[in-house]
Amino acid sequence: MKRFLSGALALLPLTAAAIDAPPEPPLEAHPLGTLIFIALFVGFCVVFAWMVWRNKDKKEDGKPQP
Repeated sequence: MKRFLSGALALLPLTAAAIDAPPEPPLEAHPLGTLIFIALFVGFCVVFAWMVWRNKDKKEDGKPQP
């Protein structure tokens, strides 16, 4: 128990210094990465909508339509 308390007391000055430090500014996303993400997201949405549109006329019992 004494070892635990002495370790905890030794860490108090370190935590106080960490609290007083100003926070780091947030990272900004690279514009090229943002454009690639948008292109992939829109492409996925278009392909998904096309697959749903293509299969909307099929019957639900699984028989192919002539």
